[in-house]
Amino acid sequence: MFLTGLGALLVSVPVFAQQPAAGGGGATDSTKWAIIAAAFGMAIASAVCGFAQSKAAASACEGLARNPGARPGIQLALILALVLIESMALYTFAIAASLIFGISRLKIG
Repeated sequence: MFLTGLGALLVSVPVFAQQPAAGGGGATDSTKWAIIAAAFGMAIASAVCGFAQSKAAASACEGLARNPGARPGIQLALILALVLIESMALYTFAIAASLIFGISRLKIG
């Protein structure tokens, strides 16, 4: 998977070397791509966060089932893990929002 992702990134590099369209459509094109990139980034982050939260909750439930006396430690670790996982989604949302609203203000061309 890593090599596939690296290959896709290397193949896409020449796109950034192209000249903008003659009609001055550079700003609208970059805005469209910023919105698409932000949407994909948020979708991937949401999916990964959902998966990570489910794994954390399942592990905490399994730990509580095996050792009910360790509830305070497991509960603290679970809450801390869920907060950190959710913060990743919020950071991704903040980056996506700044990407969308920051690119739309730029005057390219």
